[in-house]
Amino acid sequence: KIQHLSVKQFNAEILKKCEDSLEKQKAELINQRTSLLKIMVYAKRKIAEEEDNFTREVTEFNNEYGLTNNRDLLIKKKVKTEINDLENEAALLKNEIESMEHKNVQLNSLQLQKNELKQDLFTLQSELKELEKVIREAERMTENLEAEKVQVTEKPQTDPECLR
Repeated sequence: KIQHLSVKQFNAEILKKCEDSLEKQKAELINQRTSLLKIMVYAKRKIAEEEDNFTREVTEFNNEYGLTNNRDLLIKKKVKTEINDLENEAALLKNEIESMEHKNVQLNSLQLQKNELKQDLFTLQSELKELEKVIREAERMTENLEAEKVQVTEKPQTDPECLR
């Protein structure tokens, strides 16, 4: 029982170390995710501003020189290309977020295992206390029986009725 308890305690310590490590990784991944999302929002805003400025400047230039027909097609192609690039970047970020969520599921699983091991440890500790109580009671009873045995063996030598 004690060896089983020691194994459970050892496993609980190992799971605690794994949990701590995963908690650190989780925090780092969340920080990375937050940073990447901020970068993405900033990049989208910047790209939108640059697109608007570029489109406005090109439109003004084309209007001044009468080049609007071919320029509109080129601008649309560039805008589509930039939109595709942004969509690809968004897909990469989405994959990264899903990866972090998967790691979070693993962390939750380890947390459940830890809780189960804690419950097992508590049960084993209770059983150990009960066994120790039974052992102490048996030791007391043994001492009492030995004392009674000594009394019974000495009684015939000291008892006046037995000496007759």
